[in-house]
Amino acid sequence: MKRRDLIEIFLRSLFVQSSWNFRRMQNVGFAYSLIPLARRLGDNKERISGVLTRHLQSFSSHPYLTGAIIGSVAKLEEFSEGDNCPEALRLKETLMAPYAAMGDPFFWGGLKPLSSVAGVILALEGLLLAPLFFLLMYNSVHLWVRVRGFIEGYMDGRGGIGFLSTIDLPGKTRMLKWVTTFFLALLCAGFVNFFFPLADFPWGVAVGGTFALILLCFWLLGRGISSLAVLYGAVALLFMVTV
Repeated sequence: MKRRDLIEIFLRSLFVQSSWNFRRMQNVGFAYSLIPLARRLGDNKERISGVLTRHLQSFSSHPYLTGAIIGSVAKLEEFSEGDNCPEALRLKETLMAPYAAMGDPFFWGGLKPLSSVAGVILALEGLLLAPLFFLLMYNSVHLWVRVRGFIEGYMDGRGGIGFLSTIDLPGKTRMLKWVTTFFLALLCAGFVNFFFPLADFPWGVAVGGTFALILLCFWLLGRGISSLAVLYGAVALLFMVTV
């Protein structure tokens, strides 16, 4: 395929989630991404129809990591000799669940909360560009992963496994969650100090106390305590401290 076709496939992969459905989830978006490939298969209408039809099967993974799978499937389909490409179907079935398991905690549970908290802190400081900072912080990371994942997936034909192993999303997820916890403590202390000025408490004590309270909540949730009970308990404790 020409570079123009690969660029079009990648751009289409950005919309893999736009046709999500309850029955087969991302299958329409996946097949839509491969239309430029189908155009390059010549005038064999049966083969073109077969490529698009077999990729209408059920598919669901993290949308930011599907580019690596789509890139590999495009390469396997491009160089397949027959009308069927079982390697491409096996690749999809093998990688979609692990990629979802890696992508969801990193992007939804790590990067998005961190970007949101950082943006809110900047907004409280009066920075008008805080929303832009949030968008740049979040989108720069996920777009880089999508672009590199697609390129590596097409180059190796194995779903970009080597690339994702190198960036170690599970390890970075743990780091992001701890950083988010610290910034969340900073944000909570800022809110408390804004509404209930803590004249008698140094700022460092307020941040440290809030951080300790968040860690205590995590510990209680890990011990099986109801999240509702933890929420009401934290609110009651903050009320007693600030009154």
